[in-house]
Amino acid sequence: MKIAFVSTILHYPWGGADALWTAAAETALARGDQVFAAIAPLTARHERMAALAARGATVALRPGPEGAASPWQRAWRKVPGTARHPDRLRDRIRAFRPDLVVISCGGTYDPILEPALVAWLQASGTRYRLIANYQEEHPILDEPGRQAARAALTGAERIFCVSPRNLELTRRQLLAPLPNAETIHGCMVHNPVAPDAPVAWPAPPPWSLACIARLEPIKGVDLLIHALAAGLGQQAEWRLNIYGRGPQQAYLEACARATGLADRIRFHGFVAQLDDIWKQNHLFVSPAIDEGVPMTLPEAMLRGRAALATRVGGATEWIDPGQTGFICPAPTVELLAGSLREAWDQRGRWQEMGVAAARRTRALYRPDDYRRIVA
Repeated sequence: MKIAFVSTILHYPWGGADALWTAAAETALARGDQVFAAIAPLTARHERMAALAARGATVALRPGPEGAASPWQRAWRKVPGTARHPDRLRDRIRAFRPDLVVISCGGTYDPILEPALVAWLQASGTRYRLIANYQEEHPILDEPGRQAARAALTGAERIFCVSPRNLELTRRQLLAPLPNAETIHGCMVHNPVAPDAPVAWPAPPPWSLACIARLEPIKGVDLLIHALAAGLGQQAEWRLNIYGRGPQQAYLEACARATGLADRIRFHGFVAQLDDIWKQNHLFVSPAIDEGVPMTLPEAMLRGRAALATRVGGATEWIDPGQTGFICPAPTVELLAGSLREAWDQRGRWQEMGVAAARRTRALYRPDDYRRIVA
């Protein structure tokens, strides 16, 4: 079989969405399928992309945020098996003559940004499947956009949503039942196999909270800083450790200073080994405003840590409130401050909740779910 993979994520480096479609592509190659992949230059930097090309996949670079071809793009085009004309997406895929096209969507409605490709897929009768990695709680869709999204999604052979809530929101927003849609578990970016045992519990004090996220507005890290100021402030023996990089870092550092919390908040940048993070922290916090499923959530729970997350994306699928963590009803400063106070009052149970979190996550997580994408 010939399978083309298209990623609509053009402005962000490797993440959970890439791990999911890449695992499916690796499965297809292993069973002897021919694979074509259209990806952004930032994604192409990951070692698994070079490995795909080395195993015979054709890898085409899509225009990325750099605009004109960057030195990286020019270097990548010299790698055997990569396409020379990354900007003609529909034409490249049509020339590949795929039996199946898999579109990995950064946002559920990304197919409306590829009208020429979707029109050709539907006109030619080429089967296509969508991976919906993220959904906004309150997207702004005009009627033409809603109709285009509905047509693109209902025309897909299958739609894979990474959380039940994302699927529920999509059905409600489009006023469409989407019988071709189902939920799928993402692939863990850092460690696809559950650890045999939780990471050893660090002795408090201080009680350390970890936020692991790209530093961009949608992740709500600024919300977390202001909520900590309102909910815990200076009266408690706590620390916040932030792991990740992104365009908001300078602003978030300013937020820490403005709230008087600069001495309690540490920015660690990217840390490759999750175990190194959890040797130092007691509670995982995800203050996202919108989300699919941050795979750092089940990764933290597998390592024996309770979690606090806003009620967006797949958080409620993983967290059993009061047993394995805490759910903030909505991403606002006031509500998150209240959830932080609730969690703080139960800090003596965090270790016990972490043990339950690891047990629950092992029971829920389906590490081979990605195989359904190319079944």
